[in-house]
Amino acid sequence: MDEQMVNNFKSESRWLRLVFMVVFGVVAYLAAFLVMLIAIVQVVHGFIMSEPNDRLLKFSAGVNRYIFQIAGFLTYNSDVKPYPFSDWPVSAQCEKRAGKRAERERNGSDDD
Repeated sequence: MDEQMVNNFKSESRWLRLVFMVVFGVVAYLAAFLVMLIAIVQVVHGFIMSEPNDRLLKFSAGVNRYIFQIAGFLTYNSDVKPYPFSDWPVSAQCEKRAGKRAERERNGSDDD
């Protein structure tokens, strides 16, 4: 083993990142399970109310972006640790969709 590799193995920051990667890998797995549960609830809500639940749309958009952030951290595309070490992600697309739906309700149109 050359000295560079030995130094890499002794690097506390690399071992700490590995610990964070394992923890965030488990969190991503749980978040993916949560996305499946949200999808089931949205399907049931869609059959009952004929439209998705706005609050679940916003939350699921955040969860989706959170999983994306975790994937970026796990694959070394980002050094920024995901939530709770940074802010919870928010989706601009979801905000637009909620605004359009509110405007449709104000205008009384039902264009589904």
